[in-house]
Amino acid sequence: MSALNRILFIDQKPAKDSIGTLLQRRWPTFELLDVMNLDMIRAALGQAELWDLILCDAASFESFGVAELLRGVREHLNASVVLLQRGEPRVDIAQVYRLGVADVVDWADEEHLLAVCERELANALMRKEIRELRCSATQGHLGPNQALVVATIQDMSPGARQRQVEGHAPHHATVDARGGEVRDGAVDQRTYIRELIDAGGLTLEYQPIISLRANEEHRRMFETLVRLKDRTGRLLAPSEFLPVVSAAGWMNKVDLWILRRALATLKEMQQAGSEEIILFINVAAETLRSEKTAKAMAAFVSASGVAPGSVVIELRQAVFQDSVETLQTFARVLRERGHGILVEDLAVDDLDFLTRQTDLISHIKLGRDITQGLVERRISQESVNTLVKCAQEEGMRVIALAVDNAELLPMLFAAGVDAIQGHFVSMPYQTLMYPSIQRVESSSTPAWQDARGSS
Repeated sequence: MSALNRILFIDQKPAKDSIGTLLQRRWPTFELLDVMNLDMIRAALGQAELWDLILCDAASFESFGVAELLRGVREHLNASVVLLQRGEPRVDIAQVYRLGVADVVDWADEEHLLAVCERELANALMRKEIRELRCSATQGHLGPNQALVVATIQDMSPGARQRQVEGHAPHHATVDARGGEVRDGAVDQRTYIRELIDAGGLTLEYQPIISLRANEEHRRMFETLVRLKDRTGRLLAPSEFLPVVSAAGWMNKVDLWILRRALATLKEMQQAGSEEIILFINVAAETLRSEKTAKAMAAFVSASGVAPGSVVIELRQAVFQDSVETLQTFARVLRERGHGILVEDLAVDDLDFLTRQTDLISHIKLGRDITQGLVERRISQESVNTLVKCAQEEGMRVIALAVDNAELLPMLFAAGVDAIQGHFVSMPYQTLMYPSIQRVESSSTPAWQDARGSS
């Protein structure tokens, strides 16, 4: 944080000394404005572009109607809003997130608060740079000698998430560096993603899944994660490109590419002496709607030569309802080789679904809604215990996703969960989104040419 960082602090019962002292523990210089009534808040937000971070007491956020005040200045705001809560009652995190709040932090958790401040100040800086670049492009100030300053800019303003929550599509702008022309639309975004894939940008990473069971033979497990490398070398998360891939009808090609590459990596590891490794591979619901694609996937698995029981295919519940015949075809090949199927979007009350699918499902995953619900006390320990017990009585293994803090571990252990994955067991770092045993870059052959036999 530099002297240019300006922090707005909203609290009807001001504690400027305490927040200022806390921030000075890490950063020697900053500007902090303490506002404690509605008129001061309106005046401060009247200069919304000045602020790099807005810290707001949770009670003041509600009593002053800060969410409504922010709505009118979202398009001018670079700063994230972080709520600070004291004791009870607890903030409804899902509700304030829908109102555009970036994070909620306990006053007493000082290290967490400092880390969140540092992260959101960096986000504000990025928004400023993107806003300036858009302005330059609109005014035609981008240099003619620049080959391509920006291929695609996604709307990263604080209002973007709010517009998505309210049902509006995210805004995408393509910037032509030569003419400064800004063009909107899905066609430009589709072309951009296609070009990245054609350039060999698809990349696989492998996130560890850690066993919680000490009384069984340990098998190393990893989930296959797909990323797309942009022109700057940055890795795009699935949410940044898979919706475009799906809308364009390319998902089956990409899924086949992922499956082939993941199986090849698994085979290499097993040949190197790691016979016990299990690889989890996601397959989209639309991919299994095609009988031809399902047969191609089954053929890839059959011809892969990987060890029996070393592949688990991750599916969503919709596949079990919408693609019954193709799923049965694919599942038969998996069973013959001892491989498994995991369902990943369960709710705690999906017990009937589990008992109806015992011949297909070998694993279930407790998703982020469940794990975060446990921590936030929105989901009861008893309901999770019941779900885990039901699955294990049917011979299924249970993996918990999004294990990001120590508070969750005893809850999962008490429920009898078999394994966990998430940032708590593999912290992200700069060069990889997740630590991985191996990263596999795509070849120069695009996914749609590499995935033979699909439709």
